[in-house]
Amino acid sequence: MTARRPILLLLPALLALGLLAGDAAAADPADKAATPPPAAPQGRLRKFKPGDRPLFEMVLIHGLGGAASEWDQVIPYLKGTFKVANFELAGHGATQPVMDPTIITESRRLETFIRENGITNPTIVGHGMGGMIAMQYALDHPGEVYRLILIDAAPRQLATAAEKGQIGRQLVENYDRFVGERYSMMTPDEAISDHIVDMALKTHAPTFVSLLMSSFDFDVTGRLHGLKVPMLVIGSELMFPRPDDSQTVLASIGYEKARSLSFKRFGKTGHYIMLEQPVMLASVLMAFGVSAEYQFEP
Repeated sequence: MTARRPILLLLPALLALGLLAGDAAAADPADKAATPPPAAPQGRLRKFKPGDRPLFEMVLIHGLGGAASEWDQVIPYLKGTFKVANFELAGHGATQPVMDPTIITESRRLETFIRENGITNPTIVGHGMGGMIAMQYALDHPGEVYRLILIDAAPRQLATAAEKGQIGRQLVENYDRFVGERYSMMTPDEAISDHIVDMALKTHAPTFVSLLMSSFDFDVTGRLHGLKVPMLVIGSELMFPRPDDSQTVLASIGYEKARSLSFKRFGKTGHYIMLEQPVMLASVLMAFGVSAEYQFEP
């Protein structure tokens, strides 16, 4: 299997992972065993005392088929350092759907959300499609984003016309089966997998389809060089299976033109890092969101 295939199928939310079913079935069962998270990365973080008011702001954006609640295990570690705002996509979780949502319309909803919550110059964290929305917002609002953190997200879709048509047909023929099968492959943890599938199937179906289809036309690679915001890409092992190939993968999915890019790979984790390794993820978000001296992988 070529490197392009798994990356393509991971965007925007690994919805065509059914084509990887053979690989998943052949995986070593030992890979599913629980392993302790790696040691927290070293960085110079500001120490806060009880009663200190957060000096930084952060907006969290979940991915397609998710919900704001997927950040619940991460947020407690961020509070005190950040004023945290949790943006939920239309038609997801407890948020009402809107007519024909797209990445662009959700970016506009994000703009309204940030303004109405009195947020200024935040670090924006986007997971999957949430990362696409975060990129769109940062490009449309230069100078209004402090840092940009993207988790398993890319600046362009890589699906071919044939693959788009295939996904469209599957959604029409059996929506629940399509969504259930794809989301069940996003993590090796069975309990987390059940939760992910439940969230996805509870998402407003027309919203899900509209956002997914809008992602097929998403491509901001030509604008990345003009984006001055320091950017961190966080990749799961599912999206970046081999550490030595990470830089090649980043270039292949559109980050080669990024002006200021850092990278952090999470080993032994599926797509939902915030559910699988929340403490480790929180430490990385704090490090990049606070300290300009923090060094990630080149």
